[in-house]
Amino acid sequence: MRILRDHQSGDLFDPWEYLGPQRRKLLEQSWAGVFCDYRLKHLPVKDLAAAFREDFGRPSKDLYVALGALILQQLHDLTDEQVVEAVAFNIAWHYALDIRHEPDASMCERTLRNYRRRIIELGLDEALFRTLTDQLVKRVGVDTSKQRLDSTTVRTAIRGLTRLGILVEAASKFLRELRRKQPALYAQVAAEIVRKYVEREGDGCFADTRPSESKRRLPEAAQDVCALVQQFRLGAAAELESFALLQRIFDEQCEVVDDASAPVVVRPPRKSGCDAVVSPADPDARYNKHRGTGYQVQVMETFAEDDGEEQDETAPRKPDLITHVAVNPLTQHDQDALAPAFDDVAQRGVKPDKVLADSHYGSNECLKQGRQRNVNVVSPSMPPKGKQQGKLTLEDFELDDEGRVLRCPAGQTPVETSVADVRIQVLLGPAVCGCCPHKNRCPAAAVGRRERRWQYTHDRVRQRARRLKDASEEFLQQYRWRAGVEATVSRFKHQMGMARLRVRGMAAVTYVAMLRALGLNIRRVAAYRAAIG
Repeated sequence: MRILRDHQSGDLFDPWEYLGPQRRKLLEQSWAGVFCDYRLKHLPVKDLAAAFREDFGRPSKDLYVALGALILQQLHDLTDEQVVEAVAFNIAWHYALDIRHEPDASMCERTLRNYRRRIIELGLDEALFRTLTDQLVKRVGVDTSKQRLDSTTVRTAIRGLTRLGILVEAASKFLRELRRKQPALYAQVAAEIVRKYVEREGDGCFADTRPSESKRRLPEAAQDVCALVQQFRLGAAAELESFALLQRIFDEQCEVVDDASAPVVVRPPRKSGCDAVVSPADPDARYNKHRGTGYQVQVMETFAEDDGEEQDETAPRKPDLITHVAVNPLTQHDQDALAPAFDDVAQRGVKPDKVLADSHYGSNECLKQGRQRNVNVVSPSMPPKGKQQGKLTLEDFELDDEGRVLRCPAGQTPVETSVADVRIQVLLGPAVCGCCPHKNRCPAAAVGRRERRWQYTHDRVRQRARRLKDASEEFLQQYRWRAGVEATVSRFKHQMGMARLRVRGMAAVTYVAMLRALGLNIRRVAAYRAAIG
């Protein structure tokens, strides 16, 4: 039976009068006052109330208190045990959640887990962030016409595993679930397999494998996993979630060949693919060579172009608020997250006119996506590959309006230039180039080519024009405000506890990211309210 207490109507007598004026003022200017005034009344409790009957069953907790407690848990990065204690004894939590009845101050850890599971299943975490952030933007009057975007990496509660460890843990996870849900089928597993992967006792267990022996024992584990897959792929065990994961890991790491002596071989690491499972404990986590293991989180926030020099001290600057958060696989490129971010803020009425982002969002396709949505994407172009190798690039040549080379860096004119629909070709004189001091760095001096010829595309010409513009003073003045999002990402990871999470899985990471971004917005609005008194 659902319980929804009235938090909308006023009170004849102030229930918090006993706090006194000083403590009451401190609460009103803190995160508790922001949550009570701006958030509590706008919680989407109706979506959660559909899971409870109005006239039957055990009474639920006040849904406002339950939802609010889960938000405050992420704001303070608390465990379930600490949340139960805060709901029972913390006056700031009572004020924020408007707890006035004794039953509402009593909550157990299982109740928190059940409500959290329902929120994730219904997708209310994203609704909570969007609805309540939009309320903050509206109530505080934050200007959303200028925003900036960046991404970061978060790690979940998993340990790094070798390829041998991945196979062993996947087999162990499947056998434990099989023992729990299908004991009759578990009895059919070979005793040696059970000893090595479940009991893990005696000689030959993989837990005792030294790092130097890992590569040698990898084929042995592959043979055992293949035997398990072949034994249970047609029965009821194939419906288990752990079996699907076991089969997926086997397909990614191993290969069946037509060889009687060795029917199963381990794939080379380069053939496993970047989307391969890195840990059976968190199948959604991915590995990135530059960022490590975990998830990618996109963060977009508002900003104002002011240095504070002409700002009136009696009117503090309004806070920068996070307007968009998205959790993606770590293998996804940043440029693929730009269009979803624009669509998200546009649907909620907080679409920017200008967005600052780093060079990962600066491809021509990203700029085109921005123009289609009437958003000016201010982002530098990626540096040319040849520049990092010490080579001359198209930026070092003088071009005309159509992209033809007029002069090379040495001041020589080309012998011939032709323009086609796809490419532009330039032919340089071999006699002049032979004595040029830049001949080893010139892109026209390809190995094995008899003539000094160079081809480039029209898109490359447009990239050159962008790179030259990126060095202008006008662009640098616009782009200098992007650096502020780095501080927001750092605060999001370290102050809000996103650097290393206690959860696993895409759904759980999304839930935590949404509510902790919401918590950071609450803290910023609280600081703003304290500044204006």
